[in-house]
Amino acid sequence: MLEHSFRHLKGIGPKKERELWNSGIFSWDDFDLKQQRQLAIFDNQGESILNSSRQALQKKDIDFFCNALSNEDYYRIALSFPKKTLFLDIETTGLSRYYDHITLIGVSIDNEYKVYIQGEDITPLKQVMSEAKAIVTFNGSLFDIPFIRQEFPDLQIPSTHIDLRFFAKRIGLSGGQKKIEKQIGVKRAIEINNLEGQAAPLLWHKYCRGDIDSLNILLTYNHADIEGMKQIFDFVVERYMNKQQIPSIMRNVYQFSKDKRQLNITSGNKFDLDKTIKISSYQGEYRSIISFKDLSSKHDLSRYRVVGIDLTGSESRPSGWCFLEGNHAQTRSIKTDAEIVEETIRAKPDLISIDSPLSLPKGRLTVDDEDPGRKIYGITRFCERTLKKRGINVYPSLIKSMQGLTARGITLAKYFRSHGIPVIESYPGAAQDIMRIPRKQAGLAFLRDGLAEFGIEGDFCNTTVSHDELDAITSAVVGLFFWSGKYERLGNNEEEYLIIPNIALNQISQKNLKIVGFSGSIASGKTTAAMSLESSGFHYARFSLVLADLLKERGMEPSRESLQQTGIEINKNLGQRWLCQQLLDRLPEDGNYVIDGLRFPEDRAFFVERFSSSFLHIHIDLPEKLRLERFISSGGNKQSFIEANSHLTEANIDKLASIADIVLSSTEDLESLLLNIQAY
Repeated sequence: MLEHSFRHLKGIGPKKERELWNSGIFSWDDFDLKQQRQLAIFDNQGESILNSSRQALQKKDIDFFCNALSNEDYYRIALSFPKKTLFLDIETTGLSRYYDHITLIGVSIDNEYKVYIQGEDITPLKQVMSEAKAIVTFNGSLFDIPFIRQEFPDLQIPSTHIDLRFFAKRIGLSGGQKKIEKQIGVKRAIEINNLEGQAAPLLWHKYCRGDIDSLNILLTYNHADIEGMKQIFDFVVERYMNKQQIPSIMRNVYQFSKDKRQLNITSGNKFDLDKTIKISSYQGEYRSIISFKDLSSKHDLSRYRVVGIDLTGSESRPSGWCFLEGNHAQTRSIKTDAEIVEETIRAKPDLISIDSPLSLPKGRLTVDDEDPGRKIYGITRFCERTLKKRGINVYPSLIKSMQGLTARGITLAKYFRSHGIPVIESYPGAAQDIMRIPRKQAGLAFLRDGLAEFGIEGDFCNTTVSHDELDAITSAVVGLFFWSGKYERLGNNEEEYLIIPNIALNQISQKNLKIVGFSGSIASGKTTAAMSLESSGFHYARFSLVLADLLKERGMEPSRESLQQTGIEINKNLGQRWLCQQLLDRLPEDGNYVIDGLRFPEDRAFFVERFSSSFLHIHIDLPEKLRLERFISSGGNKQSFIEANSHLTEANIDKLASIADIVLSSTEDLESLLLNIQAY
């Protein structure tokens, strides 16, 4: 086919090439015979400009033609080297190159189907790939090839790549491979006729757990994909030649669909790239790539308590609820918000992990489509766009069907945070992909077994529970990753964050970071304690400094009374989380921090959500009589003390004391305090 092509020559486009064909020049030899009459076209007075083309073809220098031809004409290279054209299709554990991996690579070249199966020697496949001159895939430019390059960067992939998904569009065929096959009359074997791509991960999971017949089906499916590609290729080439008005004399081309051969599979002791595919039981590790024991190696999680909630968009539908203490899970299905709150508060969790959007896209004020920012700011948050880019399907937080769920999640999170309980947003599907645990779509039994293999125990292992309860367990497990420091935050300060596991993250850096927050009544000594840490190298931060700057911007002089009043105003209008973020923004990005003056339970919740187990809440409890004496000795008087001590900003002191990690009863414990912090 290349010997009939002129598109690789400079200045020759589709129109001029057709002019040559219409004038009787169908090949390079024809051109040389009539070269003298064509000099005006090429402006060439020397030897044939096709000499370099002949030399490249003789040397099988495919890159010469690949670099000169446009993608739409790469099929000509494949037709010129049919015995060296490789059809390829991969199977994976999912769609995300970020988290999933290849299970097998099927190829067909020179009338032979060969396969690489995960865990086996890649060398034979490398040999086959290195000999190929062209590669044909369906959607390979977006899926197969990037996956292969990521997992096998040394695998040589031909530069000439024909992606049938886009080649077929040139003749008006669009959609997935199965859809196109049906349009052109391709029929698959009955046993796999209704099998779709999403079944491939399930078949692999079954095979890894001992069902060798599932691998047989997966290979049959992969083989059918490749044979289907051959038929699509032949069909598209024929129609495309018609569209391009290619002369009939040039249409006697190779038919790849005639190379079809039956798939022969036998049982054996090893996998082999041979005319007969030999299969045996899976020899690799099929469990989650990390376990509860691994997470506990740096943090004692045996008594850590997490409530996981797989929230639904309406109280009319049960939500999955899980209380996870250490690695023991208890689950329930709960309908109403009141019941969720009651059960969760009763569990006294250290953390709540909710499968629901807990924030709005930046700029949005409400979940409704009537929101004035709807057209400007859209319906999708940064974290959702990030997951999409990583190949994980996730719904926008404010798509119509998600608005009720988002509103419900935000309301519940606000309530729990007001009680000082930190709340994180989780996405069980993403967590399961990252942990390599089958999602519920693969079958509840696989998800249940995957959680058990991770190390979670409970009645769910032996009794039937809903998929919402299993996802609630997964949400709770995300809380374990969060507390152990092996997590990633997706999002930004304006939109809050979605927490997902990060298997590769080193826990040591998280363990060494120290963020200390002090709470206590007026004149209890919390500022003295905070400053002692500042002298030890901690970065010092105080809410009153943020409030003082706000007062100065308004032209007001900061005083105890004005600071307290502004604090109440901020809490009521902008929210305590806004003030906490303003405080954080003033601090350096690296180092240890000491926060002087937690006043609301939300403060504690915020800093735990930002710093996980690195945050230590210390409450200093000093009797009122001693505090009054200290207040007066520093220049105050009894009446000022009474007024300050009874202000609304002091109303939550007892609540903060009840949720603190450490409570010190007097300033005489300062030395012990420093020792406690160093040991934490």
